[in-house]
This record gives sequence, structure tokens and C-alpha cells, in this order.
Amino acid sequence: MELKNPREDAVKIALLDLGIPAYYEYMRYPLSNGRAYYPDFMTSIFLNGRQVILEPHSTVNDTGYLKKLSEFINTYDFYLVLISNRSHRKLIEHGSDPEEFVDKYWFINNFYNDESFVKQNSEKVKKKLKNLLRRPEAEIIKE
Repeated sequence: MELKNPREDAVKIALLDLGIPAYYEYMRYPLSNGRAYYPDFMTSIFLNGRQVILEPHSTVNDTGYLKKLSEFINTYDFYLVLISNRSHRKLIEHGSDPEEFVDKYWFINNFYNDESFVKQNSEKVKKKLKNLLRRPEAEIIKE
């Protein structure tokens, strides 16, 4: 599968290392005003019956993008985790709280879009995924 950037490579490696099946940009989901959303990673993880989507991204202070994610969640009832290297505190200081739009925000320090960080970032994503899977409402559904 051809991925767009090293952040996505890190997420893919973490999912593969943990044996968690996932689809990459598997489906197009229509939204209002002719827009659409292609989830990056549709995982086989479910929280309270809601399928978990992992969305690695850089520009999480773009409220237009965040509103698009929110519309997707509200329309299709997925559990969306937005992953970025932008500190949650700094985003709030600049007037954008991603957790107002998505289910969970994962800040990963040095989650850069650089090949030299892929292995290091995949380990950080794996740690976050393991914590997510420890939640009592989490389950992996393998088809």
C-alpha cells in the first residue's frame, strides 16, 4: 500500500507490529456540501461498538478540517483519534481545541513528517495503541 507520508508509515508499522488489522483510505464517506472524507486508518479496534479510526495529521489548528472530522464522526458514528505533534496546550492557547471536534487527540512529541523519525514514531504510536486496548470497552474484531 502506498502511503502519503512518514507519519502514516509510523502508524502502519505500529498496527502491523501489534497485529491489528486496518484499512488505509479504504472508503469515501460523503459529507455535506459535496465534500467527502477518506479515513486514513480504519482499524479493527472497537470502543463501545464504535470502530476506531486513526488520523495522523500535521495541521490540527485548521478549524475547517476539524469541523469536517466532526461531521464525519456525527454522521457515521466512528471513534476518531487525531494524532499530531502539536501540543494540546499550545493548540488551546491558539484558540483551537481538537478534542472539541474529535473523540481523542494524541499528542506525540517529534511526530515529524520525516523518514528518520518513522521507527521512533511507530514505537510511540504502539504505546498509545496498547493503552487504548487496555480500556475495558476496547475490543479487536478480526473478520
